[in-house]
Amino acid sequence: MGVVLAGLAMSLGWGIRGDYGHEAGAMIPGALLGLSICLASGRRDWWRRASLMGMCGAIGWAFGGQMSYGRIIGYTAASSLPDVLYGYACLFLVGGLWAGIGAAILSLSVTQPLSYLERFARPLMALGLVWFTMSVTGLTPWLAEKWSLNDTDWVGALSALAVAGAGAALSPSDRGACILIAVLAAGWWAGYLVLTVLFGLHMTPPRSDNWAGCIGLFAALLAYLHRRRDRAALRLGAYGFLMGGLGFVLGDFLQMLGRAQWGPVGRCEALQGLDYWKWMEQSFGLVMGLGIGAVFLGGVRCRLAPAEDGTDARGVRTVALVLLLVVMMWANLHKNVINWAKNSQIPPVLLGIPSTTWLLAIGVVLSGGVLAAILRHRQAGLALSPAGEFGRGQLLFLFVTWVPVLGALTQALPGMANRSVFLVHASFWLTAGVASWLVIGLTPDTQRTSAAPGVVSGGFRGPGRRFWLCVFLIPVFLYVTARLTVAAHAQPLPGSQVRFSGTPSAR
Repeated sequence: MGVVLAGLAMSLGWGIRGDYGHEAGAMIPGALLGLSICLASGRRDWWRRASLMGMCGAIGWAFGGQMSYGRIIGYTAASSLPDVLYGYACLFLVGGLWAGIGAAILSLSVTQPLSYLERFARPLMALGLVWFTMSVTGLTPWLAEKWSLNDTDWVGALSALAVAGAGAALSPSDRGACILIAVLAAGWWAGYLVLTVLFGLHMTPPRSDNWAGCIGLFAALLAYLHRRRDRAALRLGAYGFLMGGLGFVLGDFLQMLGRAQWGPVGRCEALQGLDYWKWMEQSFGLVMGLGIGAVFLGGVRCRLAPAEDGTDARGVRTVALVLLLVVMMWANLHKNVINWAKNSQIPPVLLGIPSTTWLLAIGVVLSGGVLAAILRHRQAGLALSPAGEFGRGQLLFLFVTWVPVLGALTQALPGMANRSVFLVHASFWLTAGVASWLVIGLTPDTQRTSAAPGVVSGGFRGPGRRFWLCVFLIPVFLYVTARLTVAAHAQPLPGSQVRFSGTPSAR
């Protein structure tokens, strides 16, 4: 049941992520996956970390949002085997990095003591404020335009390195958290400089080379976990990489069959003309969620000793709630207003005041209410908040689920007459409804953990034979998938891209 919940939650989040895009959009499926694993774990020590697991999931999956994969999917829509195989190989790498980084960061929320996590409160707030200031002042886009560096997010990596260095120097108590931030930022730079600058590798020219930075970041993260002897997190990162790669390839393969009108799609008129890109995205999330949920709930949950140390971690818990309930919602839903204004779906001016200002005021008032509730809960308790950790986790899951679902609906509503758009959003509501039923049906009666207190993850070994067998079979899997894709359509599909063959693309 818990694995199904994880799959549905990430499938829903990834579908919504496609409506918003980039790092902010990717936070939604990461947060939903972290919360679903938490609630389904049956572990009271994990329930106490619900907001932290949601935050770590959101941050972990946000890293992958800097990578583009539209042109890669264009390669898989070509008609030549080399192009299609290259596309699937790149897609496996991108999906693997996305979920590998995400799963490893999410694992820190359960493998590390609360005192370790509490050290991230001030550095995360400082980094968020720096990024926000650089964005609203126009400094980030100005720097990115002046020095493109292959259209990468180098400004974010460099500013993170600077904030981490300043934090370590000014606040020795936060030095442990600043070290991890610095390691990730330095790893990003190492990956970009070695792979793109030194070796001249470009996965999808002329698109962004953020993939190179993510390779370096993932390698640095694994090295950091190895140095901390966090074998459980290493295992989860490795399996996350595998599940993410498989999810991206399988999801795109289904899209190619749909767009080529292969088999039953070509014979059934009802299956034609649908938004197969959106179904691809939801399939990404479903496979990733099922796989990572299975590893967390099957291979780790009952073997991982509690990482409690008596710290209440009030600071980082507050940061987590602000991130999930305010920052993540603002970062995504403000795009609704931009699209409404661009498409003339709201009046330009109301009572002499721009409509966007009215909506900004509404957002500020609502966000202020949420912030006041968070502070009230921290200081003296909030009457509407459930008394138990499990109940608060359920409420948080429902909020993080339904606010983005409603937001995506209001953005798509003007085009709902299109049957493919209608079907996509009907699937969002059905998936959200089933996931909500599963969460509400969970009970806090049974604590399933059987691990004894001790070293948190020292008893874990590296990935076993099954993992390495899967790794060994990846080239075969990619080759077979590419051959089947080429056989499904004789001509390049619309939007196809060519890397090797020189065959003209269909437009």
